[in-house]
Amino acid sequence: MLGAGVIGLTTAFRLRERGLSVAIWSRDDTLQTTSALAGAIWYPFLAQPRDRVLAWSKATFAELQRLAKQPGTGVHMHPVVEVFDGEPDLWWRDAAPSIERLAAADVPPPHRSAIRVDVPVCEVPVYLPWLREQVRALGVAFVTREVASLDEAFAAADVVVNCTGLGAAALCGDDQLVPVRGQLVVKQRVPLAHAWIDDTTPIPRYLVPRADGIVCGGTAQHGDGSLEPRDEDSRDIVAALTGPFPQLADAAVQKVTVGLRPYRSTVRLERGERPDGGLLVHNYGHGGSGYTMAWGCADEVCALVSAAR
Repeated sequence: MLGAGVIGLTTAFRLRERGLSVAIWSRDDTLQTTSALAGAIWYPFLAQPRDRVLAWSKATFAELQRLAKQPGTGVHMHPVVEVFDGEPDLWWRDAAPSIERLAAADVPPPHRSAIRVDVPVCEVPVYLPWLREQVRALGVAFVTREVASLDEAFAAADVVVNCTGLGAAALCGDDQLVPVRGQLVVKQRVPLAHAWIDDTTPIPRYLVPRADGIVCGGTAQHGDGSLEPRDEDSRDIVAALTGPFPQLADAAVQKVTVGLRPYRSTVRLERGERPDGGLLVHNYGHGGSGYTMAWGCADEVCALVSAAR
């Protein structure tokens, strides 16, 4: 297994559950990956194709909903309101039960329609260490190692699962992979009745209440690989969200984080070619939907591995 972010950890967990011997090779510790910086609210974003994304997201919703009932996982169900300028395109509705269309009088101005739905939220500072420990408890080995070639991995195993995210651009020569820069402002907790998604502009705006603060997003800067926080982005994010949520104005900024989403025209989840007969499975390019699709994608990886054995 290559990669220790949420996709790699989840896939390793599922493979080990099925009795396979698994080792995770990664240059970075899990808490240094992009996964550690995510808002981690369930919502399909920057991922294609829709039919496969829907299936993976539906399976993940069900698993996270189950985990939300278990103490210590860092997963909980939370209401979110999403606003639209016109008729909502709810192509993902089959994955999330209990979507409620708000009455016209309840739609926040200046928007023309809105929905309310309970979705899973992963408290990243809790969920990611919890998931890592679950993987370790199953006997998965963690190896700190930078991999320059897939041949290195195949020298140690006959099955390699590639969950390297943006790293796959160099590792696989995949020029379809591009970074999509996401900057977040985490503010001090204030009372909020629900999470918020406003996807009516080219720049996504959202609020995710968590135990460690209010995650305020964001940006979606395609092809921008800078990890340096930008004051102008922070000002724009806070200004856009303070309008609908004036209680944010006096909340102190706790931190500003930047992550690079691994975007691809389509998620690459498929078998790769190996002339020596080894099995290669790619599982990367999840855009802004790693937490939203991780468990569904892991199940499909397991199916591909089982079919080949």
